[in-house]
Amino acid sequence: MLKNFMLKNFWYACEFSAEITNKPKQVLIFNQRFVLYRNFQGQIIALNDQCPHRGAAFSLGWIEKDCLRCPYHGWKFQADGQCIEIPSNAPGTPIPKKARVDNYPIQEKYGFVWLFYGDLPEAQRPPLPTFPEDMVSTMRPVYDHSIDNANYARLMEANLDFTHVIAVHKKSFGQRIPINKTIKYQVEKYDWGAVAKVNYESLGNAKNFLNFLLGGRPELKTKLTLYLPNVTLAEISVGRGSRFDIKFGILVAHLPIDENKTRVKRVLYRNVLPLPWLDGFFRNIDHKLAQEDTVVVSTLTSQSIPKISDELHVAADALDITFRQFLQKHQAGFPLSQHNQQQHSIHPSKLMF
Repeated sequence: MLKNFMLKNFWYACEFSAEITNKPKQVLIFNQRFVLYRNFQGQIIALNDQCPHRGAAFSLGWIEKDCLRCPYHGWKFQADGQCIEIPSNAPGTPIPKKARVDNYPIQEKYGFVWLFYGDLPEAQRPPLPTFPEDMVSTMRPVYDHSIDNANYARLMEANLDFTHVIAVHKKSFGQRIPINKTIKYQVEKYDWGAVAKVNYESLGNAKNFLNFLLGGRPELKTKLTLYLPNVTLAEISVGRGSRFDIKFGILVAHLPIDENKTRVKRVLYRNVLPLPWLDGFFRNIDHKLAQEDTVVVSTLTSQSIPKISDELHVAADALDITFRQFLQKHQAGFPLSQHNQQQHSIHPSKLMF
């Protein structure tokens, strides 16, 4: 089995920006507690959510002049993690050197809070991922979150799988996906992740309103992208390559709570009916489809990801296998290259075991 722990020297999409206020909020990743809050300037501060005195959670405390007060004995900590006041000590008593906690670099982008977990200096840290500009600038976003009783990497594999839709989503939309031949594709692999595309000839022969609206039998184009360590993006286009095509983007951040539980943050982008009063309708649909994945993934015999050689694979599994290769590489302690961002193709035949 591949070990489950936080991969070092990556930016983790850990929360929606709108969720972080001037009140401390706990973020849990692999049972490691972080506390996030905004200072008076609106900047987000991130610290280890465990007081070095007795181990109480800062997230139960309060903010005082941009500093964080421990809820147990009131010790006061600056944004850099240094304790500057111990109420039970007389004024002028030196603060113990060990009275400090780790702090973490933070960035905000695309409506997410990104927390850097690692020890690289700022100049050597990888950049934040870049999402499609037309998606984030022109399409309507809808936000949703859930706690799923399944392993985070297993859920990510489902989001990187081109063919599960005909079975997992059979009762919703999967019956319209024309998969009746071997699915093969190439994986473009980067330091930060991987991307692959699969196009289907049409959504069937039926004469229906969608076909009439799009001027004929529409083509289904799918693009799945992995952004290490915990983000996936599905781009879906239905149409004939015109400005009338229906497009969706499904962006998902997976926060592993433990081996069998994941906090999921989802953003559904759409160009169809981008009216605010319809957000709830699309949110409910997206949530329902996501739970169809979770119901199946939660039943997998092994929630921890097996080694590649421990399971059977076919050509359509190429992107999932690439994800497992990344996990094996980084869990073994290989560093992320900072200067090799060139892409290269991986043919499925080279990934078979």
